[in-house]
Amino acid sequence: MEEGEKNQMKRRKEQKGTVHAKSDMWYVRYSDFRVTDGQLERKRLAKQLGSVEDMTKKEAKAVAKSFLAKINQPTLNPETAVKFSAFVESVYLPHAKQRIRPSTYRGYKALWREIKPFCDGLWTRDIRTRHVQAIFDAMAKTDRFNVNSLKHIKSFFSGIFRLADQQGYYEGANPARETSLPQVRPADETHAYSLEEVLMMIDAVPEPASTLIAAAAFTGARRGELRGMFWENYRDGELLIARSIWNRITTDPKSRKSKAPIPIIAKLAAKLEAHRARLGNPKTWPIFPNGAGNAVDPDSLLRSVILRALEVCEVCSKPESEHGRAIHTYERNKVLPEWHGWHAFRRGLATNLNRLGVDDSVIQRILRHSNVAITQACYIKTAGEDAKAAMQKLETALNDTYVTPRTPRSGTKGVM
Repeated sequence: MEEGEKNQMKRRKEQKGTVHAKSDMWYVRYSDFRVTDGQLERKRLAKQLGSVEDMTKKEAKAVAKSFLAKINQPTLNPETAVKFSAFVESVYLPHAKQRIRPSTYRGYKALWREIKPFCDGLWTRDIRTRHVQAIFDAMAKTDRFNVNSLKHIKSFFSGIFRLADQQGYYEGANPARETSLPQVRPADETHAYSLEEVLMMIDAVPEPASTLIAAAAFTGARRGELRGMFWENYRDGELLIARSIWNRITTDPKSRKSKAPIPIIAKLAAKLEAHRARLGNPKTWPIFPNGAGNAVDPDSLLRSVILRALEVCEVCSKPESEHGRAIHTYERNKVLPEWHGWHAFRRGLATNLNRLGVDDSVIQRILRHSNVAITQACYIKTAGEDAKAAMQKLETALNDTYVTPRTPRSGTKGVM
């Protein structure tokens, strides 16, 4: 007889459980299968039924009987009775790894590291809405999570239980669905670079970082897409976003709509052609190569070139990293823009186009968002020529804008 059949025979004998009171609460003590350290074992368990104040023992027994009916006539296999942390780490994350982008998977793992301490002792099949709500409430009390973080965590939980239901580890309504997010601090305000900030950075930062900044600002490409720009994808006034590179891993862009061409305005085209000439006029390979000829990590240029050009002393123009113990205190040159990350160029392009009166649905097309709601539009109704016309408006605004930044340092060299 198979081990599974033996277990099923054992479970055919109905148990009534033992109802008892402890700390002003009613509990029922019963037995059920659980997987611990990979081994299926029958364990003695207890379930809270309600408070002594709210129900009599007779009522508690009635609740226990209803609960034990599911234990006596199980619909889930005993082998799926695993702890929540074991399910996430051995089933959900490996499943997700095969289906999402590497950068997204890294974000999932980081999110789970934050969540795991709040999930100690929970069994996947026993979790209900009140348990998930208690997790959210406990996380809120730490003051480590803002409203956006909790929204991501709720979505993460919902995805976990969706898979648990699909794989036979859980049965019932998704326990994350009916939870309410507790009140926490608002998310930090995100930054969008203005046209003035963009032009000052382009002028202040040496090549090739200057052209990289221009590409980020005037295409709205994501960091991985900047690294994935190749010369063979640049022709006829457009740059096709064909790939994204993260930690040397090449993938498709973030969504199907992200794999699309972007109109290149004349100001960026001129910088790209000058940049290509400095590289020896290549026809293929990365637009922004490192010393080995591979696609450079934008963060590498950020650390070695961009921040050294922007974070300088207003008195002596020395980079903060080289200031040391000078005869004066380091004071940042406030004329130069502050660095707010690569994605601020993408937000900046959307904001600047909006300032110029471009319709949100056209901005959605330029930024290649998968959902037009991201760019505050109701639906997509643009043609390719609309996008080119919108970028022409941006070019005209650039030609009409004149900004003279304070030169932070003379003789700053690039990395190539």
